[in-house]
Amino acid sequence: MKNKQMLLLRTLLLSTSMLNVKKTTKDKQKKKKITGAFIGMGVLYLMLIGYCIMTAIGYGAFGMGDKIPAMTALVIAVLAFIMTIIKNNSYLFGFSEYEMLMALPFTEKQIVAGKFLYMYIKSLPWHLSISLSMLVSYGIFVRPAGVVYLIWIVLTFFLPLIPMLLASLLGFVIARIGIVFKHWKLVQTILSFAIVILSFCSRFFFEKLFRENAISDIMTSVSDLTDGVGKVYFPLAWFEDSIVRTRVSGMLLLVGVSILLFEGVFFLYARSYKKINSKMKVGVSGHAFALKGQKKKSKVIAIANKEMRRFLGSTVFLVNGSIGYLFAVVAGLISLFVGFDRLIDMVTQSAPLTTEMMTPAIPLVVYFLTGMMALTSSSPSLEGKNYWIIKSSPLSGKQIYHGKILANLYISIPAQLFATLCMCISAKASAAVTIGNVLLGTILCLFSATFGCACGIHFIKLEWQNEVEVVKQGVAVMVYMFPNMILTCVWLVASVILGKFVGYTASIVGGCVFYGLLTLIFYARVLSLTKRV
Repeated sequence: MKNKQMLLLRTLLLSTSMLNVKKTTKDKQKKKKITGAFIGMGVLYLMLIGYCIMTAIGYGAFGMGDKIPAMTALVIAVLAFIMTIIKNNSYLFGFSEYEMLMALPFTEKQIVAGKFLYMYIKSLPWHLSISLSMLVSYGIFVRPAGVVYLIWIVLTFFLPLIPMLLASLLGFVIARIGIVFKHWKLVQTILSFAIVILSFCSRFFFEKLFRENAISDIMTSVSDLTDGVGKVYFPLAWFEDSIVRTRVSGMLLLVGVSILLFEGVFFLYARSYKKINSKMKVGVSGHAFALKGQKKKSKVIAIANKEMRRFLGSTVFLVNGSIGYLFAVVAGLISLFVGFDRLIDMVTQSAPLTTEMMTPAIPLVVYFLTGMMALTSSSPSLEGKNYWIIKSSPLSGKQIYHGKILANLYISIPAQLFATLCMCISAKASAAVTIGNVLLGTILCLFSATFGCACGIHFIKLEWQNEVEVVKQGVAVMVYMFPNMILTCVWLVASVILGKFVGYTASIVGGCVFYGLLTLIFYARVLSLTKRV
């Protein structure tokens, strides 16, 4: 059984490994894209490592080096649990090769356990980056015995297992209950939104806790927090015992419970796995259809409507794609109720910024949320194996990607304009400034859609196992996200400076011209790329 499970895991890893593709492919363009992806991921890992080291140094500087192991376990547990909740069903249910695997001599338990281990290995570099960077800082401040380093490294591979298994068990329970109902996808979508929103809100809770205490009190609060969590989430206490007090019992409990939970979770999965997958496969065809009159639509609008159905029909795509728009709408409503000045104070942590200074930057403040992810950066790759159907249809590449851009604008422009108007009203901006901000916000949405589309086409990836690989981990998404985020921050600062020293009009006109030119450049890039793919 174990050999078959490892064979399945090895095959999955080899078939999706970018390094393996780079070694075997003769396509130079594909090799360049993979190299770019490795560089991008390397930058992300370095940023995460740097953040973890700075955090651990802060603990060590205040004489709390012995709390670094507990915080390491807590951070990895939270990250592993949340990411597994979001990705679980895409990896374990309804994946593209389901029928093929079920026809092979593998049991249901072997298949689902193999897919889980695949998900675990794909996320392991993130967990290792956190753990090993914390270990370096722990070694500098505490100087433990040599055996502690070995124990830490070994237990690092078990730290994410329990939270991932608990998240998978939760996903299984929801899927098992959900298949009883007609709209089974709705439950998973609502849960994913709830977890992301609660995680976001918890950030403000901790910030408030930290701001209201002196530095020494902050460290005491963190110590109390980790101790309290350790009483509820036992693996944290087991890891701390293993490292700080070198207790064998903590090591055995962490390893033993991880293995037992692994076997138990996938024993439960195996009992209902076929039933759940069958429901997910035929759920759409089981709906009643009524023949209605056909309405003639333009080809671009038809493509846009198809994109919207795909967006609303995918939990992973919907949650990751719409969370920024949801936050923008919420931020707009908050500004109406608590005031724009109070909203600025909450976000900037009492930075010396006034309403007058931030008024010309309102579209960029909103765009920081609405431009978080462009649907067009993922949608070309999401065509997957169906890409040939679109290419063989009587549609030009220009019409196809116009439709994808239009679908993005269906969502981004209403969210951008709603939040912009709410903040302008709250800031008591003049009619001229409000109109200018609305115009700039519209141009920003056009820029986001065209820039995302250019990235999506250039870094298109049609061979993937599940949507997570292109929606969350795709090269196109990363290439879009980070330059866009940096550019937004730079221009936000520039608009504040221009608004203060030159005037609101110059600031808004400058933003419209700058982003308008960028939009035209990337739109021309989209048109040129449509002729190649």
